[in-house]
Amino acid sequence: MTLKTKFLSAVFLTVSFIGFAQSNCTELKGCERKICELNTKLEYAKQYGNQYKIRGIENAIAQTKKNCTPEKINYDLDKKVKEKEQKVKERNDDLNKAIKNQEGKEKINKKRKKLEEAKAELDKAVAAQKTK
Repeated sequence: MTLKTKFLSAVFLTVSFIGFAQSNCTELKGCERKICELNTKLEYAKQYGNQYKIRGIENAIAQTKKNCTPEKINYDLDKKVKEKEQKVKERNDDLNKAIKNQEGKEKINKKRKKLEEAKAELDKAVAAQKTK
């Protein structure tokens, strides 16, 4: 097996493993979901013997168990949505300014694309907030 084939196999297995494990976590909410996702990452780190990651994830699990509350989860999600809303507003203002100043078509299209990306990020944050 060539190095490239080994690498591609490892990447495929990683993506498959993480995707499968995270799909089991999607049924959970709040702190339980967060701990489930961390446990998935821990199993992956153990599978590959990454001691630094193992220690870091174990620490994150302990901190999550100690500090995680539904209120904290809600606060974090609300904060993320507000940040994304602000980003959309800024991108929209940049686009409107570019149109008003009659900047080049390429520049306007670039700003329009950035606005669409910011809107997609906002939609993702709102969806995460709804599943809390």
